[in-house]
Order: sequence, then C-alpha cells, then structure tokens
Amino acid sequence: MALDIQLKNGVILGFPTPLLRQHVADAEKINPALKAEILERAKSSPGVVRHNVGAWRSADDLLSWPLPEIDTVKKAINRSVAQLTQLTIGQSGKGVRGEMNAVAWATVCRPGDYLKPHVHPVSTWSGMYIVGGEEETDGHPDSGVAEYLDPRSATNQLHTPGNPFGGTLRVKPTPGLIFVHPGWLPHFVNPYRGAGERIAIGFNIFVRGAALSDTQAGG
Repeated sequence: MALDIQLKNGVILGFPTPLLRQHVADAEKINPALKAEILERAKSSPGVVRHNVGAWRSADDLLSWPLPEIDTVKKAINRSVAQLTQLTIGQSGKGVRGEMNAVAWATVCRPGDYLKPHVHPVSTWSGMYIVGGEEETDGHPDSGVAEYLDPRSATNQLHTPGNPFGGTLRVKPTPGLIFVHPGWLPHFVNPYRGAGERIAIGFNIFVRGAALSDTQAGG
C-alpha cells in the first residue's frame, strides 16, 4: 500500500483517503470576472442536469472559455493534482509526468438549490473551486456546505470510542478555496440558503501513466 502513513508507537493508517484543501493565492483578483462570466452564461443557457436539483450547471467546456482568469484556475488545478499524485506515487518534491485529461464546469446554486449524493466515475481526481457563496445565514449552518461521506459502508455497524469512523467531512463554500478528492468519494451539497448565489467550478481529472520526473513540481 503506497499510503503507508506512520503515526507513533507502531500505529499506522491502513486505509487513508488523500484530500487537498488550499486557498488559491489570486482568488480575490480572478473571482469577480469569473462570477460575472458564469452568471451571464447562466442567463443565456438552460444548462444541463446531472446531480444538480434546481441549480444551473454549465456544459463540461469551462476550461475552453476565452477568459484570462480561467488560466489561473487551470494552474491551480494542475498544482493540486500534481501534489496529490506525488503523494500517491510515494514521493514529494518532484514533478509529475504523464497524461492528464481534464474537464470542468460551473454550478450556480440559488436559495433552495442543492446537489444530490454522487461520485465521479472514471475520474482519478475530482474537485471544486469556490467562486462565491459563503454568507452568514442565521439558522442555516449547512447552507451550501459540501459533505464528503466515509466510503467504508460497515463503519456504522458498531460504536467505536470517540466516533472516529463514519460521519461526513464538511467543507464550507469559502471563496478562493480549492478542494480535491478521489473521484470515487461520495459527496453532496446541502441546499443553499444565502441571499445571493453559491458559485463553484467543478472538475474531473483522469491521470494515466503518472510517474515522477527529475524536475521540481511547478505551477
């Protein structure tokens, strides 16, 4: 098992799930233009229906939109995927070579909209970049929060002291956040209750033939 993470006194993590949560450095600069472009497209296109309920979803062509800010998003995705792939290969600090196919789309959730539980088949990595959506909503702490499920179905069969298994990992829709996870990890987005919109860019990455190169990872 490549992810053989040692703790202390002989304790190891036998089935770790690598996740990445980072803030994109130029988020404050790029988000206004991304928001304007996504909302404009949402006005002119009916969108597509996948796991979204009420929410508008673009086609999977976002990475080809002629907008300079999309290049920043591409670079953030590439850096994040390279970092996780280095981890699963078993060594950090080097570049990753191999074939990487990526698709991305935009999702706009307005009050009451949500995403049903789902996975991303045939995707090595999947994730989201938050353009907008974190607002104080009294009485609705789950507004727009993405929740990632423990994929081990048997974890709820017996109580374990401290309740370390089962449950969900919660990710608030914080603008500028990029969050990446294995495509097979089940997740959903709670109904949005803010006054504006929860705007996110979702993406799927398929990595084939990945290996470490002799150069440092860059971005």
